[in-house]
Parts: sequence; C-alpha cells; structure tokens
Amino acid sequence: MGPQVDRARGQRAMKLIDRGIALAMAVAVVMAVNGGGSGGGSVARAESEVPATNPLSGDAKAIAEGRSWFRNVCGVCHGGRADGAGDRGHGADLRVFNKGFRKFVETVKNGKDTGLTMTMPRWGGVLKDEQIYQIGAYLETLAIEGAKWGEPTK
Repeated sequence: MGPQVDRARGQRAMKLIDRGIALAMAVAVVMAVNGGGSGGGSVARAESEVPATNPLSGDAKAIAEGRSWFRNVCGVCHGGRADGAGDRGHGADLRVFNKGFRKFVETVKNGKDTGLTMTMPRWGGVLKDEQIYQIGAYLETLAIEGAKWGEPTK
C-alpha cells in the first residue's frame, strides 16, 4: 500500500471520529435537556398550569377512556386494580394516592427516580395531558380512605 491509500484511510478514520464526536455531543445535549435520565428535567408543564383538581373528575367518558389507558399503560406495574400488584413487580398502590392532582400529573410526566434506578418511566411526551387526566379520573373512582386527589394540605 502506498501513501495515497494510507492517507485515504486516515481521512476516512477522521471522518468517522468526527461523526462519533458529533453524535456524542448530540446525545449529551439531549440528555442535558431531559435531565440526563435522572428525573431532573421537566417534561411536565409548569405546576401552576396544571389545575389543582382534575377537570375530568366524574366525567363518565373520561373515566372509561382512563380505565383503558390505565390497563394498557400503567397496569403492568400498578396492577389491574391499581393496588400495586403488577406483573413487573410491585408499583405504588394508587388507590391511596394522597399528594394531589398536580403531583400525580408531575409524576406521570417526569417519572420517578430513586437516585439508583428509574422506578417509574417518564410518560410525558408519550401520553397527552388529556390522557393523563383521563387516567387520573379513572383512579379517583378507585380511591379508598386516605386518598386525596385535590390540592394536598401543606
């Protein structure tokens, strides 16, 4: 092989390295914008934009839609009855959720991160606000004593 071939190989290698660096930088930017997978990024709307109570509470159509969404998206971890007995481990018992509607929306959108592992994935960007509100309306129908879906007391 002559110097011409070696030079061409070197140029191709540099192009690949440049592409790899560009890709790594793009991934770093996306991770920074999304909180680096740590739950630190905010996919949710500003808390003040989420109503204190669910505007779809008691709406029969929304509850039916929410039930369907819950069973297809959430039930695998939280169980079909929202009691936390899902097929993929033990999720939170949502029948006793007591942190208010805003916290529910925030948690669904941003996921939950214990610092070691992501215990609940982010659903913001996957589920629309209306779908999250429908799921909340359904879960309100399953609430048992101690649950609080309105604004929590401080």
